[in-house]
Amino acid sequence: MNFQWPDPISFVADVIAIVGIPALAVSTAKLYKDAKKAREPQSVGHECLGFFDLDLEVGINLVPLALTPAIPRPGDIVSLPGEFHGNENPGAGTYKVESVHFIFCPAPREVDEPTPALFSRITINVRQITAGSGE
Repeated sequence: MNFQWPDPISFVADVIAIVGIPALAVSTAKLYKDAKKAREPQSVGHECLGFFDLDLEVGINLVPLALTPAIPRPGDIVSLPGEFHGNENPGAGTYKVESVHFIFCPAPREVDEPTPALFSRITINVRQITAGSGE
């Protein structure tokens, strides 16, 4: 009977396989979950404060909520810059806030609550009081 020492190369390969295959499975599952979440449609104004002109039925401005110091309330007066097109600035002017809408979207089923919802955006409906200079 000859005693043979275990092959060190196969021993190392076995250890790597025992540890590496579960780690590969976990990282692949996480990558798949992240890719699936990235493919979900998001609106343009996701996590934004959007101003909507009720008379013209058009959006005026989008402001990221991270940069918003305060949320206007109904009755407040706001001055908005509008959108520049060449030398023209349509939409600029002073507006009166008519209503504020907080919009929520369904939460993924990962949240264990009876009616899961996540914050999406705030829409502020306004009516123009005075028009801007246009330049």
